[in-house]
Amino acid sequence: MKKHIINGEMKIWDVIQDYPETYGIFRQFGYPDIRKGDTAVTSHFMKLRTAAHAYHIDLDKLLEALNDAIAGHDRGACATRH
Repeated sequence: MKKHIINGEMKIWDVIQDYPETYGIFRQFGYPDIRKGDTAVTSHFMKLRTAAHAYHIDLDKLLEALNDAIAGHDRGACATRH
C-alpha cells in the first residue's frame, strides 16, 4: 500500500514550503497563485481539504498528484545521509 505523506489536514503553505516542487501541482489543479492577493494570506492557514472544497478540486486526485511529485524527495534525502 502506498504511503501518503501529504494529507488533507495539512496547510497549503506548509506543503509548499516543505516541498517546493508541489507549487506547480497546485496551479495545475486550479488553485490560485499563492504569490499574490488574498491567497497569499489564506494559504498560511487553509488546509488542503478546505481549499479543495472551496476551489472544486478533487481532493483524492490532488493528494495523489502531490504525493507522486514528492515521491523522490524523501528517497533522495535518505540517500544523501549515508
